Amino acid sequence: MFITGFLIIILTILIFLYHRNFSYWTRVKNVPSVPGRIFSGNLLDFLSFKTNFGFHLKTIYDDVKFANAPVVGVYSLYKPCLLIRDPDIIKSVLIKDFDCFHNRFVKLDYEHDPLGAQMMFFADYPLWKEMRTKLSSTFTSGKLKYMYPLIQQVGENMQNYLESQGAVFQTEMKDLCARLTTDMIATTVFGFQSNSVQNPSEDFHKEVRYLSHFTWRRALDFLVVLFAPKLTRPLGTKILFPETEQFLRTTITQAVQQRESSQGGEKRNDVIDIFVKLKQDAMERGEQNIDKFMECLIAQAGIFMVGGFDTSSTTISNALLELAKQPELQTKLRQEIKDALAEGDGEISYEAFGKLTYMEMVINETLRIYPVLPVIDRQYATPPGKQPFSLKPHCDFTLPEGMPVLISPYALHYDPKYWPNPQKFDPERFSPENKSQINPMVFLPFGNGPHNCIGARLGMMQVKAGLLYILKNHYVRVCERTKLEPKFDAKQTTLQV
Repeated sequence: MFITGFLIIILTILIFLYHRNFSYWTRVKNVPSVPGRIFSGNLLDFLSFKTNFGFHLKTIYDDVKFANAPVVGVYSLYKPCLLIRDPDIIKSVLIKDFDCFHNRFVKLDYEHDPLGAQMMFFADYPLWKEMRTKLSSTFTSGKLKYMYPLIQQVGENMQNYLESQGAVFQTEMKDLCARLTTDMIATTVFGFQSNSVQNPSEDFHKEVRYLSHFTWRRALDFLVVLFAPKLTRPLGTKILFPETEQFLRTTITQAVQQRESSQGGEKRNDVIDIFVKLKQDAMERGEQNIDKFMECLIAQAGIFMVGGFDTSSTTISNALLELAKQPELQTKLRQEIKDALAEGDGEISYEAFGKLTYMEMVINETLRIYPVLPVIDRQYATPPGKQPFSLKPHCDFTLPEGMPVLISPYALHYDPKYWPNPQKFDPERFSPENKSQINPMVFLPFGNGPHNCIGARLGMMQVKAGLLYILKNHYVRVCERTKLEPKFDAKQTTLQV
């Protein structure tokens, strides 16, 4: 009898909490909203991975009912959230009022997942700011210039591999691009040369591919991490596999120690050099726990590996697909590459590399059609001494403390209000004369503002180099096995095909 009564009480509390959370927007009369359901949609579709929240937000964004709405009330797993549609409000969230939105909703348990919790993408603001400040110099134009020869070596290896395959051959381009970016990450982030292009069974490549392999279990893990982070400890969920954690700890620690002990202080102008310098600075400051500081740096190497592998390889392969579908665009890009090579007597300097205008147009249009991040999330918090954040004059609504706000680059990139004929792949949208007319708040492949992707420049250099060395002496064409209209994988948290 007691157990029955206890269960009834628990069930009553759960029903009350569910009703309270999922009726929130019906009580807010000034904000248009969707019906109160988990993930604002059909739960079965999410649990069976027919769709994910990032895809579904675009469906909500595109609903004609909200065509003129600056914001829409939606629901995630258990919380009411605010989907931002208006570019001016997006600018406030990402830039103007950054001090109100400097944290993400995801808060990982440091004791359970120390590497995941310290990655800049997931870290709370104080740690994020410290790491961002320390590592920003890694990705300046000057530092990337020194990394450029490392990227060139990888590109030349790719060129040699392609030439060894014969005049005409078929290949699975996503896999080839993945091997290419693996070698780029190895040399720029981990401080050693790998040869995954020629040897797909290489240990480093297998480790990176393992990390990006999204099984049903892995998809469920990320569902918990992103939408129910308080459950990560009881469910044993982490950002990285235990094997990957061990790989990172061993590889980065050994690379730093080897660089420290090298005769004459070997310099490769890579991320390991930066880590060595930061460690030395910490020791000079009298940092109490150098091992803990190194663990934080290892966490950043992890996010560089996660963020730099699939994103760059997917963008390269997607660009090549679109160029294969429109050969005239490929011809134009190859001519730009040939002109740059002729001007440099067969070489392309870092300065000339930066002036490949049409290539940048192609990459930007690829990132518009295939944005890597489907959702940008922030959590609202009122800064000390400031009034609560109001959406006026756009909407008569003041954000409550802790409310998650969501921005959908995927939806914005396909909004015909900003992109005429948005389904068409058209690099001319990003020509110098047209690019100046684009509102930067509706093109967000790397986010925007202080919290934008710290590795965006390195990622762009990887993509440009990949296209350069693949198209330098080769054409890409579609074949009978090519999927002309690839579909995004609903199990992935990023937009992967």
